[in-house]
Amino acid sequence: MANRWGNRRGRVKPVALGVVALFAAAAGFAPSAHAGASCTSAGCSRTVNDSSYHAVAYRNWCRGGDITGAWTTTRPTCTSDKVKQQTHYLAPHTHTPWTVDWDAFQVDPGWCVKVHFVNSWEPDYSQTYDRRGKSAVWVKVADNSVAHITAQSPSHC
Repeated sequence: MANRWGNRRGRVKPVALGVVALFAAAAGFAPSAHAGASCTSAGCSRTVNDSSYHAVAYRNWCRGGDITGAWTTTRPTCTSDKVKQQTHYLAPHTHTPWTVDWDAFQVDPGWCVKVHFVNSWEPDYSQTYDRRGKSAVWVKVADNSVAHITAQSPSHC
């Protein structure tokens, strides 16, 4: 199924996120995504579009207590730290600005998206979001994490 640009992505296959949450809890902290006017290079959440299709990043994540890779079917529209929700269009092989906190990205309906999360405080891992035949989801990228969208397809995962 095509998105507003005429191309796009997909559904969630469960991954052992409990291990990531357990590691963060054992370390004594579980960073939350938090948009601010700016951030240091070590404290920003970012999205990198390594795929051949477009992607969209969101400035704010609107729920508390979630970890990197968590998702929701509710489009984030909140304001955080006095920063209104913004979107950032990611052409193929581009990324969000390095000094601005971008807390989420969209997986379009009808598309399958593979993502590799690089985390400062937790082990790196990959996850597949398969939304073929389903609605869009928005995926959290916590502070000190970078989401690399590695592949997108409307036909296979």
